[in-house]
Amino acid sequence: MMPVATTARPLTERASMSKINPAAVLAALFVLASPAGAQNSPASPGAAPPGPAIHATVNEVALNLVVRDKKGRLVKNLTPGDVEIYEDGVRQQIRSFRLVNGNEAPASQSRPEQPSSAETPSPSLTPLPDVNLVCIVFHSLDASTRRWAVSAAQEFIQTQLHPGTWVGIFNLDARLTPLFPFTNNREELLRAANKAFFGTSVDITRAAEAVLNSTPNLQLIVGWASGNTGGMLDKSTTGSVSMTAITGADVDNGPGANAQRGDLVIEREQFIGVEGARQMDQMNAMVRQFGRFPGHKTVLLFSPGFTTTGDPDQFQAMVNRANQAGVSVYAFDANGLNQTSTAQASSMAMQNVTALSKQQGQAVAGVNVAVPNVGPATGGAGYEMGLARQGDYQRDAVRTSDSQSGLRALAEDTGGFLVANSNDLRKPFQQIGGEVETHYEADYRPSLDKYDGHFRKIEVKLARADWKAESREGYFAIPDKGGSEALRPFEIAGLMTLNTEPRPHAFEFRSAAFQFRPGANSQSAIVFEFPGAALTAAPEPAQKKHRLHASLFAVVKEPDGQIVDTFGKDFLYEVPDDQLAGIQATPIDYRHAFDLPAGHYTVESVLLDREGRRASTSTVEFDSPQAKGVGLSSLMLIARADPLTAEPEADDPLVFQDRELVPMLGGSLKAAAQPMLYFVVYPDKSIPEAPRIRVEYFVNGEELEQKQSELPPPDPSGAIPVLVNAATKAGNCEVRITALQGFQSATRSVRYTVPAQ
Repeated sequence: MMPVATTARPLTERASMSKINPAAVLAALFVLASPAGAQNSPASPGAAPPGPAIHATVNEVALNLVVRDKKGRLVKNLTPGDVEIYEDGVRQQIRSFRLVNGNEAPASQSRPEQPSSAETPSPSLTPLPDVNLVCIVFHSLDASTRRWAVSAAQEFIQTQLHPGTWVGIFNLDARLTPLFPFTNNREELLRAANKAFFGTSVDITRAAEAVLNSTPNLQLIVGWASGNTGGMLDKSTTGSVSMTAITGADVDNGPGANAQRGDLVIEREQFIGVEGARQMDQMNAMVRQFGRFPGHKTVLLFSPGFTTTGDPDQFQAMVNRANQAGVSVYAFDANGLNQTSTAQASSMAMQNVTALSKQQGQAVAGVNVAVPNVGPATGGAGYEMGLARQGDYQRDAVRTSDSQSGLRALAEDTGGFLVANSNDLRKPFQQIGGEVETHYEADYRPSLDKYDGHFRKIEVKLARADWKAESREGYFAIPDKGGSEALRPFEIAGLMTLNTEPRPHAFEFRSAAFQFRPGANSQSAIVFEFPGAALTAAPEPAQKKHRLHASLFAVVKEPDGQIVDTFGKDFLYEVPDDQLAGIQATPIDYRHAFDLPAGHYTVESVLLDREGRRASTSTVEFDSPQAKGVGLSSLMLIARADPLTAEPEADDPLVFQDRELVPMLGGSLKAAAQPMLYFVVYPDKSIPEAPRIRVEYFVNGEELEQKQSELPPPDPSGAIPVLVNAATKAGNCEVRITALQGFQSATRSVRYTVPAQ
């Protein structure tokens, strides 16, 4: 329902407030509020009553899905009959099915308005876009190829970064190192690409944290964060070769360049096996790491070349893993057009093999034929070794004749393509951007109409077994908020936590519900409390501060599980080092007030310690009775009365005489405590008699004292807030309050324990 007040205070201010003596603030036996001192002002004259902030409507789900064949290529000729959608195992009726090509606006944003009537409510659309991750990977680059690759990456970010696409930057060398985590912020990515090889790296387990937390209705996949590879092992693999020559390259034919190529031939002959295994291990590691991220992964691989070991079975196994993990590679030869051609070095290797073959059928003096008056042929052992290794030379020369062949094979077998021999990347980038954005949109109305906050699992089945569908794994069943913003990232994390069993309880976390203004639509307030020491304090030595980050999320449910309200608050605090101890010694509380119709409700809440990556949950039940006659709020013990730090909400029920009342949620008091009791009386305007109250004190079941008192006139909102002393005798205490007006009465009580001195 409509939230009325959400209040929180900075921790530094709360720490200073803990030094105030509540007894000095609330010293009287009876403190009766004057109308001028109350903060419960009425709504503006003539204003419409607040409507509910959440209401369940006929929802329609717009599911985006991408279909690929066994080689990772997009399938663009699907019909509605080729697709079946299941939600929690129940098949859904697809109302519309369409292909959205490339940079076209999503159909859900441009579909024509449909006439609606009272009998046919307009559906509230729940969009479930596919998750598009673009992984920019720099592979084995040197000083010259780095400049070209960085410039190309920046061009892609500048021209092809769409709103629904997340981009991360990685370096692939001995291992896959994230240089910048996934984000959709263009300026951040441009800066990160510019200093990719000079900045610091990030943790691989946090590389996709932002996209996991920022995509509503997405089931968070956390297996990658735990480091569980699912039993996959790295294996050296390779693929087929291509003899396509590099054309248009600026080739240096000087003696120095030719000598360098000769050295390259020898190096390849000696180390090709080791180098091929090393690079294939790198590609396997890349596929394994990216496979743990959600959604489809489009990899822009900037590399000077990809050497293989020559085993097609191992190469195919790696490609299969990439396709199963939703990884498509678009390879870019980082040599561009201005690099000395490696094809000439490979050509020299082929010439060596050809020369060996010719020598087998020729008499070459001093090589394979003895020279008269000289003796046996010299170099015979080396010659024989060359002949023995001729087959190896030929295989290696063919396999390395085109350094682009491995890149091409990897790209084409995973649904991408190779971009080489060109510095003009506009058209390739446009094609890649279009393929990243191409998808089908299937609309359906869920067969389940209960919005209980649980995760609804979506499964897509296709007509052909060799096709693979990529889509959201499900969404959270949350009622429509009447056009308000989508759930925030920490609220998604809160929902995920509330959907886990058993629910976590990493630290003490309490919640309590209090009722105000009883009637057809009563006002309720939920108070949350936890010790300040529960939050992890992350040090910031340079600023001489500690950072604490807490996120609160809660849902209010009816007895059948239907959600009637959600609310959340995210708090990031920077605490000076000299104030940290005081903060950790002080309880921290949040509160939220809202209106509810009469009934029984449950509040399920979760508090996330963001720095410590921990969570605790709490559940509280309460009644909102439909009362007639004189009304009486819940009774609450007051722990503190803090001065206001901001203008309060007009209907905040816990503001009293310019102070914020902080309820005590524990059932046991300290022996030296001097608690006060707070409640609000609501007179019945139809009864002419003035209201009064009766206060009864009980200890261990025996009545200790009884008092009665008249009440002052109500404030403009019709409320009379009251503070009284609570019993402090050791034992099991109870204070019972009865509001009396004419022949009407309302009674509430509160119980607590006072330990012996």
